[in-house]
Formats: sequence, C-alpha cells, structure tokens
Amino acid sequence: MSWKIGIPRALFYHTYYPLWSTFFEALGGEVIVSPPTNKVILDQGVKSVVDETCLPVKVFFGHVATLCETKIDYLFVPRLISVEKRAYICPKFMGLPDMLRASKIKHPPLIKPVINKVKSTNVNSFLWDCASPFTGKWLNIKKAWQEAKQEQEKYEQKLIRETEHNDLNILILGHDYNLYDHYLNLGLWEKLQNLGCSIITPAQISKEERDHQLKKFPKFVFWTYGRNLLGSVYSFIEKPGIKGVINLTSFGCGIDSFIDSLIIRRLIEHQIPYLNIIIDEHTGEAGLLTRVEAFVDIIRWRRDDHQNYFPAHGYNVGSCERDARIHGVRCNCTPTSH
Repeated sequence: MSWKIGIPRALFYHTYYPLWSTFFEALGGEVIVSPPTNKVILDQGVKSVVDETCLPVKVFFGHVATLCETKIDYLFVPRLISVEKRAYICPKFMGLPDMLRASKIKHPPLIKPVINKVKSTNVNSFLWDCASPFTGKWLNIKKAWQEAKQEQEKYEQKLIRETEHNDLNILILGHDYNLYDHYLNLGLWEKLQNLGCSIITPAQISKEERDHQLKKFPKFVFWTYGRNLLGSVYSFIEKPGIKGVINLTSFGCGIDSFIDSLIIRRLIEHQIPYLNIIIDEHTGEAGLLTRVEAFVDIIRWRRDDHQNYFPAHGYNVGSCERDARIHGVRCNCTPTSH
C-alpha cells in the first residue's frame, strides 16, 4: 500500500513541482496537491499567520490547512535556504517549518529537508531526509533523483521560448508563485492577452541567458529571485519591438523593495514603459484592470509619436539640464566653464 504525501500548491510548488512529484512517485508514493488558490484558501491562510506576513506565505498556509483536511500521511515543507552557489532564497522560505509548528494547524509528520547549496552542493543529506521514512536503499533514492532532475529539466526547457514580435510585448516580472497563481495575480495574463499583448515571463528566458546578462550589473546579486528578475530585464531590453514591463510584487516583500528600485532605474535609462503593481489580500480586480488598460493605451500612444505627453517610462519633470541632454540641445541654465 502506497503512502500519500501532500504538497501545497504555493511558493516552491510553482517552480519545482515536477522535480518533487516525480521524486516521491518514483519512490512509490502518491502525491496529493491542494486545489488551485481560491478565497476560502486565502482566508484560511490569513487566519493562520500574523498580519505582517506577506501574501504568498499567507496563501501557503491556506493550502497547508486545506491539505491537512484530507487523508495524507506526510506533508512536504522543505527548508529552502539556497538553490545555487552564493545566492539565497527569501528568508521566509527558510522558516516555513518553524512557522507551521507555531501555527494552530494540525498536520501530519513533516518531510522537511534542509536545502542549502551555499554550504554544500552534496545532495545526499537532503535526499536522505526526504526518502528515509520510505526506503533505506540508496540505489532506489539515487535513481528516483535522476528521474526527477530529468523531469524538471524538461519542464524548464518547455517554458523557454523566443520573444514574439507582436503588436506589443509585455514582460511580466515577479516571483513564480505570484505569476503562475492566477487567483493571486487576478487574471493579469488573460487581461493582457485580451488587449492584444504578447506575454513574456522570466521563466521563458533561459538561466544561462539571465546569468550572462547579469554580468552587466556591477555587483553580484545574492538573492536567487532577484537575479532572475534583473537578468530578465537586461535580456528584455535588448529585444526589438514595442514593449513594456509590468512588475508584480507582494506588499511587504523585503527583497523586492530593493530589487524593484534597481529594475526601475534600468527601465528609465532605456526609456521602457513600466507599471508597478503591488498586491495583497485586499487588492481588487476592477482597479487592476483599469491600470493595465491605461498602461497599454499609453504605450500604444507613445508608439504613434505622441511624445509630448509625460512618458510612461518615468521622467524627472522640470530638469532643464536633463531635457537638454536627451534632446541634444544646449541648456542655458547650465553654467559653462571658461
């Protein structure tokens, strides 16, 4: 009789589900995933954590609570610290098992491996923590891991594609768990597609390309999600055609509060229109649609040479010296040296 392991449809699920589902199934288990996010799940999560917690973590706890209402033997909640050398994941990922223990949610035994590639690239430790409750045969564990890695690579390769040169190309920036949860992003993808836009996400740009583009940045970015976003922006800047960037972030995200500023500066430098959207549990769909429609209209008007309007890419209005530099004329306000 196979055992059942629950994986919440939140946070790491949206990046690594093929890896972990294949691994546990190859060991002989049955993977149970919580249903797509809805209002009930969100409300359960909000009740389970303190108010200061960011929206994605609240949603994660809602999915955990939903899974714990079903018959599962184990719950998979890894302690993600780092998934690549020299770079870290969000601190809240590191504390998920502790936050769950402090909550009032009654849960089955946790499978909670520590994944920290900054400290060591040896996978034996966390593979043993994952598989030891089910088998002690290293041959079976290593075989399951190889199958899981192959499945993850296939999934990532399927996402990568070239930018389509449509009427308007929009890069949607954000963490996977915001971009690919259509309840959290309030149907942003569908809204843009209905407006005739072609959508690109960081996952559709290869890691090799993102890392290569990051060499243009003078410092090493030590957050994995921050590296993904900034590398995607540098790559998107080089793409031809009419384009814009929508940055989707969660209220209270410490990493994004820093990375977003770096991204916006680069977009302004290259005169690429951007829209910054901050979401929480109170964000309404109607307000989002209005902002997206206005953003798309502004880009298209800009394409049609209505350049005397305030530009959508951001601008320091009233800076005579900057105006002169951009338009190639002399600024009479700027002192000249003799």
